[in-house]
Amino acid sequence: MERDAQIYDERINTLKNSFFSALDDFKKYYVYYNKNPEVNEFQNFYANSKGQLQTFNKDLFLTTNYIEKSIQDLDTKMKEISLKLKDEKKLNKELLKLSGGLENTQEGSEKLIDDSKEQYNQQYYYNWELFIGILIVCNILASNFIKRSNIVKV
Repeated sequence: MERDAQIYDERINTLKNSFFSALDDFKKYYVYYNKNPEVNEFQNFYANSKGQLQTFNKDLFLTTNYIEKSIQDLDTKMKEISLKLKDEKKLNKELLKLSGGLENTQEGSEKLIDDSKEQYNQQYYYNWELFIGILIVCNILASNFIKRSNIVKV
């Protein structure tokens, strides 16, 4: 596309530079031709300069059409890219939601693991309390049993 722009710029500059000299010739031969219409040489120069201006006009018209077509092509491509970009933005939003859900899942699982550890520790301490309590009760029962058996022997 940049190369096309350079080509169009060169064409326009060439036409611009040549146009003014051709216009000066046309003005000069137009005056000569209208003052002396019977001189064939002035008629030929006038016709040639008029033809040059018409050629410049045609070339400029064609260049303008090429530029407009290039602009339309670029516009079509930009619309296609814009649609693709919208689709990619939607996909990005969906992926971000999914990614956020995965992060929340990870945080949730870490919370569950922490809760499980806490429950395990509570149950562990409760089991030790029960074990120590059973030992104390057994000790009390044994001491009572020994005291009773000593009372029964006496």
